[in-house]
Amino acid sequence: MLFLSYYLTMYLVPPPPNETNLLHKWIFDWKLYLQIADEILIFAVLALIPVIYILGNPWKKEKSTTALFASGLFFLLVVPMFVLVDLLIGRLVYPVNSYPLSEDTIVFLLSMQVGTMHMISLVLALAILLYSVSYRNKNKNGSLILVFGVLTFGFQMISSYSWLISPEVLLFCQLSFPIWILFVGISFL
Repeated sequence: MLFLSYYLTMYLVPPPPNETNLLHKWIFDWKLYLQIADEILIFAVLALIPVIYILGNPWKKEKSTTALFASGLFFLLVVPMFVLVDLLIGRLVYPVNSYPLSEDTIVFLLSMQVGTMHMISLVLALAILLYSVSYRNKNKNGSLILVFGVLTFGFQMISSYSWLISPEVLLFCQLSFPIWILFVGISFL
């Protein structure tokens, strides 16, 4: 639910203007939404850690190396990259030792954020696909999880190119990740 809230909050924030002299005004106008998204994201990432543990099925006698690899992708890449995005957003909206936030710095921070979200979507796509493949024979809904996982893989691949798609399509594709987690969690019950 936290990732759902994060993606919806970021959807409400319009894309930054192309003209660098308008970036300070854009940050000022959307500061509250960016601050809310920043705070939601850190809690979403913290809540993701036990989810990864559950997705890896550690209590099963037979461990799936595919699920273990997917868990490693989450722990070693996705979680740190989400933390980096949180830090980048935070630097835009919170003062740091009175260091000035120049237009060049803002452009750098926004570029890093887009690049990091690109990588997150690509790694998420791979991890979701690996988890889904590992569940295909281990769960009574395994085939359904696999089909939904392949769809989510596709949506994450599309969302990794956020600069090429509309904000509505981006939101739809990004929401496939928390919906997939919810679906898999319900199927485990």
